[in-house]
Amino acid sequence: MAHKIAEEIHRQSPDTVVKVFNIAKADKNEIMTEVFKSKAIAVGSPTVSNSILSSVSGWLEFLRQLKFKKKAAAFGCYGWSGESIKILQAKLQEAGFEVVDEHVRSLWTPTDDDFSIISSMVKELL
Repeated sequence: MAHKIAEEIHRQSPDTVVKVFNIAKADKNEIMTEVFKSKAIAVGSPTVSNSILSSVSGWLEFLRQLKFKKKAAAFGCYGWSGESIKILQAKLQEAGFEVVDEHVRSLWTPTDDDFSIISSMVKELL
């Protein structure tokens, strides 16, 4: 989903630089530096045990401490309950972000219908 969102941002705003990070593998400080330089971010996580990935949760706590004033969007997938989007949106708001209403939430593997939402989410984000 992250790569599809990046592709759509490039389609709607070709001059926009888009960077995709895996929070579990990337240097947290490098990601934060890019957030400082950005106008908006999109954060995703699958629902895991009625929550989000621990790596994403820890990074969002780091983000919250910095109190940004930018736009943000949430995306994710789920298998049973699907709380990740609500959790991501709440944590992004706590961190000072203006969270767009549109989000991408898919059951298991994203479908074409899920991907079709990306266009309107990106439009709100830009």
